Amino acid sequence: MNVVYSSSDSYAPIAGVSIMSLLHNNTDADEINIYMIDNNISDENKKRFENMVDKFGRNIVFIPRPDLNKMAGVDIEVGRWNISTFFRLFLCTILPDNLDRCIYLDCDTVVRHSLREFWETDLEDKIVAAVDDCRSDRYKTELNLPCDSTYTNNGVLLIDLKSWREMNVEKDFLNFIIAHNGDITYVDQGVLNGVLAKKNLVKVIHTKYDAMTVFFDFNFKDLMKVRRPEHHLSEEEYIEAVTDPYIIHYTSCFLSGTRPWNENNNHPFVGDYLKYKSMSPWKDFPQYPDVRKKSKKMMTSVCNAMPKRMMIAGISLVHSKLYPMVRSLKGKRRG
Repeated sequence: MNVVYSSSDSYAPIAGVSIMSLLHNNTDADEINIYMIDNNISDENKKRFENMVDKFGRNIVFIPRPDLNKMAGVDIEVGRWNISTFFRLFLCTILPDNLDRCIYLDCDTVVRHSLREFWETDLEDKIVAAVDDCRSDRYKTELNLPCDSTYTNNGVLLIDLKSWREMNVEKDFLNFIIAHNGDITYVDQGVLNGVLAKKNLVKVIHTKYDAMTVFFDFNFKDLMKVRRPEHHLSEEEYIEAVTDPYIIHYTSCFLSGTRPWNENNNHPFVGDYLKYKSMSPWKDFPQYPDVRKKSKKMMTSVCNAMPKRMMIAGISLVHSKLYPMVRSLKGKRRG
């Protein structure tokens, strides 16, 4: 099993928790090779990673970060994200040529079960597998995607590297980035969807493999009202995913505000994060304070204080209409 992460030094403790959970729950794997795309990780944290992985008899390789702006020929607009999020687009160049398949995991994940079934997924005629992001069609419109196409979250990916190389998808990614002047909705996620979903090359998998925070913050009916997706998961799949997720993706969400590495976080599965943190070399690292901007904290407070129906109606309008519209207008001005 080949698993890829990308981390900066500041995110190393969080990535370490994810890797510990991966190692602990996948002792059934014949081998696990971890490829860490190194965005200036300190020697001290590298040693922590190596010692942790070595205790499980697994392998970890650190790969220097590429210069993506140089590769793309434009300055990539990452917004509130780290440039590390873009690296997964160029895994064919970054990873060894002899790798035919890999799992990509964001650092803000915790693995709760064996990934053998996920790793062995038959991609059929697709070249990547991911979970539907449950978003309104305005996001597809900005990327010029048909309404019936997929729009997936890319925090958890199963990638057919062999097919990516054969189809030279990195060239398509670069052309897409250049065509949008480096400004892509949701960074690399916009690129992956804009290129691969348009060609119907994405296999949608069960939400339990990428259970995002928004699924825990809202029940199924309210989630549908907030996100207004044209195509979405079933209520049965939703319940399975939030009851027993295989991979928890601790994404940010306006309603809950903080994440499990923050003080006083109340995510339903915060205990899983703390469990694997206590098993990791970063167990004595203190929880981070909530350093969000005052406006972000205010939004969380207001949304939780508002009548539920009013809050859902307001957020639904912002999410499904206003935000994508602003993004689209911004992109046109940059063009």
